[in-house]
Amino acid sequence: MKNYCSDFNDFNFRPCPPPCPPSPCPQGPMGPTGPQGVQGIQGVQGPTGNTGVTGATGPQGPQGATGATGLTGFTGATGATGVTGPTGVTGPTGVTGPSGATGPTGPTGITGPTGVTGPTGVTGPTGPTGVTGPTGPTGPTGVTGPSGPTGPSGATGPSGPTGPTPTLTIGTVTTGTPGSQAAASITGTAPNYVLNLTIPQGPTGVNGPMGPTGPMGPTGPMGPTGNPGVE
Repeated sequence: MKNYCSDFNDFNFRPCPPPCPPSPCPQGPMGPTGPQGVQGIQGVQGPTGNTGVTGATGPQGPQGATGATGLTGFTGATGATGVTGPTGVTGPTGVTGPSGATGPTGPTGITGPTGVTGPTGVTGPTGPTGVTGPTGPTGPTGVTGPSGPTGPSGATGPSGPTGPTPTLTIGTVTTGTPGSQAAASITGTAPNYVLNLTIPQGPTGVNGPMGPTGPMGPTGPMGPTGNPGVE
């Protein structure tokens, strides 16, 4: 059976070279980190520990801001009316005393102020119209007042229907005397019109210069032989 030295720092167990020194063995150099092992199954949850002792009460903190006023609660129902107590007994009516003697009439008082005038009554119906009097003489004509400003132009009226196309024919054309005025007149009825004109005769023009002599014409045919003369 081999002896093993244990290193309680890293829980590594290795054979102890003889002679085995007393436990614990001197710690050797740290070996390389091994690969991470597979995660183990979660252990069972341990029991809940005992409740610790209640600590001393801390000092009171500063007073917080006043909260908003809560809604007013509903008014409670009105209690029932108590029972009316009994009416007391009416006492007996006393005996009526005798009437006293009538005193003398007092002096007449001072007349009071006049009362406020009452409202005016409804107006009565209008009477019949009287006879019209004679017409008075006409008064003098008053001074003519200044002309008022020209009113705005009225709206343009709608266009009238298109009239028939007129026809114009020439009637008489008369030559007037030299120096007279030209005249024109239109006769006839719409749409047929006749234009009559009077045009004055112009003055006789000045004789123009004599033109050049024209070329000699061809020789005419020989005339017939004349009658023989008397011997």
